[in-house]
Amino acid sequence: MTILAFVGIFAGLGVGVSGDYLGAAVLVAGVFAGSALWWLVLSAAVDRVRERVTPAVLRRVNQLAGVVIVGFGVAALWSGL
Repeated sequence: MTILAFVGIFAGLGVGVSGDYLGAAVLVAGVFAGSALWWLVLSAAVDRVRERVTPAVLRRVNQLAGVVIVGFGVAALWSGL
């Protein structure tokens, strides 16, 4: 889905039509650099948080996620009636 979204964005910006290969290369390099920066920041954040997450905290997060998923399921069933 992400790849299709970028294809749509690139097509909307006219990357393939204009023939400006330098602009297309800069755009692709920018997307790559942004993605790499995002993963670097995300990895650093997870590394810092990992020390604070105990098994008890993880269990509570999993229980909360389960309740939220069940809630969405009930809402979907309710809206289908």
